[in-house]
Amino acid sequence: MKRQSHILSGMVLGMSLALAVGLAQAQTGSDVVNVKVPFAFNIGAQTFPAGEYSLKPLLPHTMLLRNEAGQTLTNINANSVESREVQKAAKLVFNEYGGRYFLAQIWRADDNIGEELIKSRAEIEVARKHVPGQQIALRVLAHR
Repeated sequence: MKRQSHILSGMVLGMSLALAVGLAQAQTGSDVVNVKVPFAFNIGAQTFPAGEYSLKPLLPHTMLLRNEAGQTLTNINANSVESREVQKAAKLVFNEYGGRYFLAQIWRADDNIGEELIKSRAEIEVARKHVPGQQIALRVLAHR
């Protein structure tokens, strides 16, 4: 009797885990955003050179930044942000302060919900020295 109970519990746990993983993948989709960034930029305290990058959803509110060779460079954690208007094209938004650029938002085409990165200590410190900053939006090369 106890053995059947353990087997049943294991099956329920396995099915629950499979369902949770499936739901997470369904929420993130398989949308990969490719973009050519013409300037060096920061994500948190990390600096990345100008070049072509891809952003791939990993989990809800988590994306992987990959370089042109497909190597994962960092995880990007973000919160949802809502726009009044549906975005016509996918884009990345950067905050610029005194010639330094920080990734701020990620938007997909045909959606009014995007991802907004939390300002890092490095960005807050640079922003204090270079007020006011501006925002730069880059359209993506491809969105699959």
